[in-house]
Amino acid sequence: MKTLIILVPALAASAALAQPQPARHSAPGAGANAALDMNEMICRSQAAIGSRLNRNRVCATRRQWLEQQRMDRLYTEKAQTSRIRP
Repeated sequence: MKTLIILVPALAASAALAQPQPARHSAPGAGANAALDMNEMICRSQAAIGSRLNRNRVCATRRQWLEQQRMDRLYTEKAQTSRIRP
């Protein structure tokens, strides 16, 4: 009986993994985000500054999140490459 209990979840997991995944088609060179809806609203939970427990929910479109990520990357690169002059 114990063998059957262990075997059933294992079979269910393997069947779920065997399901074919839908293919995302995009134009060559269009980037990984070409097949995604850029106007889709995405909400994320972000830690509040100065608190380890408090979190804020921030909602924006996919396009806004990608732009924010790009600006953060540029700011970080600029900070890392700029020299401090006396």
